[in-house]
Amino acid sequence: MTVDKYLYQKISFFLVNLMFIAGFTGVFLSSEGTSIFFEWFLGGSSVNFSMIFLLDSMSCFFLAVVLCISGNVVWYSKSYMALDPNANRFILLVLGFVASMAILILSPNILSILLGWDGLGLISYGLVIYYPSKKSSSAGMITVLSNRVGDVCILLSIAWFVSVGDFNFSIWAFYNNVEFSNWVPLLVLLAAMTKSAQIPFSAWLPAAMAAPTPVSALVHSSTLVTAGVYLLIRFSFILGETCSALLLFISIMTMFMSGVVAIFEYDLKKIIALSTLSQLGMMMFSISLGLYELAFFHLLTHALFKALLFLCAGILIHGAGNTQDIRSFGGLSLNFPLVTVCMNLANLSLCGVPFLAGFYSKDLIVELACQYSWGIFVLLMMFICLSLTVLYSVRLTYLSFVGPYGGGTSISVCESDYSLVGPVVILSFTSLVSGPILSWLNFPAPVLIFLPVFLKWGALFFVGVSLLVMLSLQGLTYSYKWGAVSKFSGLMWFLPWLTGQGFSMKTLKNADHLLKIYDQGWLEFYSSKGLEVVGGKVNTLNLKFQHSSLKLHFLIFLLWLFLCFIYIL
Repeated sequence: MTVDKYLYQKISFFLVNLMFIAGFTGVFLSSEGTSIFFEWFLGGSSVNFSMIFLLDSMSCFFLAVVLCISGNVVWYSKSYMALDPNANRFILLVLGFVASMAILILSPNILSILLGWDGLGLISYGLVIYYPSKKSSSAGMITVLSNRVGDVCILLSIAWFVSVGDFNFSIWAFYNNVEFSNWVPLLVLLAAMTKSAQIPFSAWLPAAMAAPTPVSALVHSSTLVTAGVYLLIRFSFILGETCSALLLFISIMTMFMSGVVAIFEYDLKKIIALSTLSQLGMMMFSISLGLYELAFFHLLTHALFKALLFLCAGILIHGAGNTQDIRSFGGLSLNFPLVTVCMNLANLSLCGVPFLAGFYSKDLIVELACQYSWGIFVLLMMFICLSLTVLYSVRLTYLSFVGPYGGGTSISVCESDYSLVGPVVILSFTSLVSGPILSWLNFPAPVLIFLPVFLKWGALFFVGVSLLVMLSLQGLTYSYKWGAVSKFSGLMWFLPWLTGQGFSMKTLKNADHLLKIYDQGWLEFYSSKGLEVVGGKVNTLNLKFQHSSLKLHFLIFLLWLFLCFIYIL
């Protein structure tokens, strides 16, 4: 297949131009406090279907961030996928993915949301299995099946909108007297949990790291995994106390599980995927507290520095002999100085270090959660999860850049490739300035927070203590002292087994037993094989009677005489 030499540059330039248009439109709409609707009516008198695109500050800012990351990822892929013979297929899949995400972002109509929602799931399956292997096939299957659960929930929620006669959910947000079915919030919550990989659907996100690294930077930072968070923010008007309490428990457990598992993980991309899972739990946590605007703010900042983390990881993997095991890295700061600086900036932003992008969103979420007084257990778990983020981030930095040499490559030519380094530098600068800029745009008025001193300094205290603890524990090994814990955490608390093999193995064993008894046993013998044997014997006997044998004729003649003699008597 021939590859256009300038195809990636053209697409990247086009996406960046769209990013500027979406960004300036969002700034204008935010300053004016208005929204723009584009609507086309279809349908009859009883049920109306309208194709609507909603342009407001939220959709425009989110679309601008997605296009910014997409443009840089496409530019990055020009060099990263240079030797791939199917580069055209790859870029078309990426463009289809961006288009599906744009439809999801701009649609206030539940049917068109389903179009983008389903497109994300199907195209992500094609991207995960891009490199054909048994591992990628299994990862793609668990990804698409987990996302199909969310698709079914969206389809069931559409049935309720059919009963009210309109699929435009943005209209119902303005009416307080609309009585929603108790099932609609639960269905929307379950759909968001599947896309955002919350417990018990967390197994697919680390497994999806079988995809190429540019795909991980796009799909698992700002698009697929954040679609569930964005859906819940849009549907926030239907979430009641029951759904919020359930989401609070699930998000805390997801944050804690992903943090613990990441500490014992050695796969570079899986560690970053688990950090994504932890931050998705943070966004869901803020939604459960009613902090929808803060959840959206953290979604934007997290998307930028997480895409930067994945792109830096791709350069390390590319230059370290295509290995993802961080134990084989060690001392890479001498060979990758620029990547080391950029990746450490992203890690520090992930930890919430002051005046970086992650600090502005995470610190607000923590302080407002403390102000709302949700109980000592919730606050304690929140601070523990913050500490776990610092622990696995410092561990990743130490083993990759500072620790002893692990036997990997000692010479790098990747930093001389501008197609690889350029997007990393741009996203590094964007991650540095996105925190205060997005904070000013989303919260033009200051927020007054009253907290005791120990709670005000609680987040920074836990971050600092976790940093010192992990630095002091770097000399320890996990092989003997932490063997059972490491095994339990490495298997993600047996979630892949529970959501996959745990339900299927018993059924497969019963099916195999029935197969041997029925299909391969007496049913096979007395049905097809039995009829075949009986029919063969009948045909053989018939053929014997058809032979012109004098002995056979006399035998039949004597038989008839005997029967006649019996009849006469």
